[in-house]
Amino acid sequence: MTVKKKIEVSEVKEQFKKKLQSPEYFTEKILNKKLWPVQAEILKSVRDNPRTAVRSCHGIGKTFTAAMCILWFLYTHTKAIVLSTAPTWRQVEKLIWKEIRSAYRQSAIPLGGNLLPKTPELHLIHDEWYAAGLSTNEPDRFQGFHEEHILVVVDEAAGVNIEIYEAIEGILTSSGARLLLIGNPTSIGTPFYDAFTKPGYKTFHVSAYDTPNFTEAGITPEDIANDTWQAKAKEIPYPQLITPQWVSDRFKSWGENSAPYQVRVMGNFPRQGEDTLIPLLWLELAMERWEDEPDGKPIQLGVDVAAYGSDKTVIAVRYGNRLRELHVYSQKNTRETSGLVQALARENGTEKICVDEIGIGRGVVDSLEEYGYENVGVNVAEKSSDPERWHNLRAELWCNLRELLDPEKDAIALPPDDELLAELASVKYKIDARGAIQIESKDDMRKRLGHSPDQADAVVLAFANTEHEGFAESFGKLYVSEFF
Repeated sequence: MTVKKKIEVSEVKEQFKKKLQSPEYFTEKILNKKLWPVQAEILKSVRDNPRTAVRSCHGIGKTFTAAMCILWFLYTHTKAIVLSTAPTWRQVEKLIWKEIRSAYRQSAIPLGGNLLPKTPELHLIHDEWYAAGLSTNEPDRFQGFHEEHILVVVDEAAGVNIEIYEAIEGILTSSGARLLLIGNPTSIGTPFYDAFTKPGYKTFHVSAYDTPNFTEAGITPEDIANDTWQAKAKEIPYPQLITPQWVSDRFKSWGENSAPYQVRVMGNFPRQGEDTLIPLLWLELAMERWEDEPDGKPIQLGVDVAAYGSDKTVIAVRYGNRLRELHVYSQKNTRETSGLVQALARENGTEKICVDEIGIGRGVVDSLEEYGYENVGVNVAEKSSDPERWHNLRAELWCNLRELLDPEKDAIALPPDDELLAELASVKYKIDARGAIQIESKDDMRKRLGHSPDQADAVVLAFANTEHEGFAESFGKLYVSEFF
């Protein structure tokens, strides 16, 4: 006769409570979400270590991982406080908290608490037990939080400024405090970079080749380089994650050694030398701002005309601080290009058109002038407004764009575009014999990139102020020693 052991309700509760200490169990059984192995290891690290930092490629589910961590910590620690932040309010409200709301509503069992409908906040039993999303433009908002169990999650951590990190340090004083930094490694010389070069953090480095769409099929960097990955990629187990097709396309268009490829595919910090004009982080932030940046004035077209058969004619449409769109064309003659420019000018109520008039672009300028458009040609080989600072007008216009992208100022916004990102991040400069800044030639860029930087040049023209009188003063007095 078998004697069954009587299990007390309190014992069942205790066993369940122990299981909930596993972030993987909580995520899969309570939230009804699936983690792949590295995601599970990241959440375990937050449980076991005061500080965790994750640098990764594009598309591994970073924001999802952060959201699962927030919910697990909040519901398994008594009187917990969880704070999340990111470089922009949109990333806080519409990305990480979108994941939190989705998981909360789709959980296997009702989670309880009060998920506020219009603000990123989730309150449990009382006001001292909650999660909240905070913006990064007010460091003071990170002060005054003190609790035994407190978690701070910083999404896209490379883009958060040092003042916010300093404020966060002030609230991570308790024995149960935890910090999770997660993001693409877009910039060196930041607190996020320091997390991987100084002691104190449990760190993770996740490249595309560490994700299940690659590991489960055995796809290697050699497969991507040799174009043999298709034979292995019979199925894509996680279509929402980075795919071999995307990596293959970026390998061909960006190049293995480019900064965007190293960051977005390999999860490495960019090896940007002192000769790189525009930091990759500035471009990432500019593209993140684009959706929320309003249209403004002036309305200006920048036109880069194709010079060779494989080159593209690009027309960039600018509305104030926002580059609204890029129009890319192949195999257009000068008359056709002129007609396209005129149509876009009428459609947008354009106030200014800037066309690179060197080479074939001269024919487009002549055609536009025939139809009454004046002062549209820009010869970037001309002298700059200050030859002691800029080698020529091309250097002045490129440095103008760099200044306008500085996130510490009223920076411009660019549309999310992988090709544009790669072109702008690849521009190099040097100092000429007079001590002036000189941008590498278009031919040199073509040799390095494998194609002409047509989109980038169109953007430079869209934000050009070609009135030489007072041009330099319009964006500050910049000298080589203080510019870089």
